[in-house]
Amino acid sequence: MNQKNLYVLPILLCMFQTTTLFGQDKEGKKIFETRCASCHSGYIPEARLKENFFKKDNQLLHLKAPTINMLVYGIMRGPKKIGEPGDAEMRQAEIEAYLQEYLEEPEAGESLLSPAIGRYFHTPHPVIKLDENALAHLTKYLMHYAAEHQRGDGKVLKRHFDGAFDLPALLAEAKRSGKTLIVEVSSPLCHYCRKMDREVLNDPEIRRMLQEHFIFTELNVRSTRLPARLAQAYQHITPSFFFLSPEGKLLHSYPGSWTKTDFVLILRENLPGVEKH
Repeated sequence: MNQKNLYVLPILLCMFQTTTLFGQDKEGKKIFETRCASCHSGYIPEARLKENFFKKDNQLLHLKAPTINMLVYGIMRGPKKIGEPGDAEMRQAEIEAYLQEYLEEPEAGESLLSPAIGRYFHTPHPVIKLDENALAHLTKYLMHYAAEHQRGDGKVLKRHFDGAFDLPALLAEAKRSGKTLIVEVSSPLCHYCRKMDREVLNDPEIRRMLQEHFIFTELNVRSTRLPARLAQAYQHITPSFFFLSPEGKLLHSYPGSWTKTDFVLILRENLPGVEKH
C-alpha cells in the first residue's frame, strides 16, 4: 500500500489511540497482514511515533511506511480523507477505488502526506493487484479498524490466530514499537480461557497496561502450530502465557489461569526495560 497517499497531521495527537481487532473483517485482516504488513507495521503508540519523527528523524523506528493507525487515520479522518462519513456504502466504494489505484499504480495521484512526515516515506511499494472481493474485504477491515478506534469500546487489544502464526513479523513489530510480545495459547473449548477474558483481561487497569506496553496475541492451539521455542516450554495447559523480548528470547512462561492481582504482577515483571533476573 502506497505510503505517499496518506495525510498525516504534523501534530500526532488524537490519531494514535489503541484499538481492538474484535469485530473486524477477518479476511481483510489476513490480506493486510500478508500483502501490506511487510511495509506498514502494526499499532505504535503516539509517544513513540512523536519521538521517532520529531526527535530522532525516523532513526528510532526506521519506518518505511505509515503504521496501520497512521494509515487508517489518513484514509478515514484526515483533512484529505476519502469519502464522506454520512454515506457508508458510497464511502466504502470510494475507498475501494482509491486503494485499487494506489496498489496498482504506486506513483499515481496526488500525495496526501504532510511534508513533515511524508519526507520519510519515498520508496514506492511493488505493484499489488487484488480482485474485487479482496479489495472489499481490505476496505472493510480498515473501516472497521477506524470505527473501533473512534468508539474506544474498551475491549482488550488482542490479536487472534487460527492458522498461520508469523512470529518473526510480530517480533519485528515488537522491536519497532519497543514492546514485549505476549503469546497466549488457548483453545475454543477452554472454559478458563474465556473466564479469564471476562474477569481479568477486560479489567481497565490490565487493558491499559496491555495497550501501552505489550503486543498481545492469542494462538488457537487446536488449529495453529506453536513455534518451536514455545512448543518446548508448553506444558499442554490452556491458557498459557509466553512473554518474548523483541529479539525473540523467551523471558517467562505462565501456564494456567490467573487472578487480576496475579496477572498485574506478571505484566509488571515483564514490562519493557525491566531488568530480567
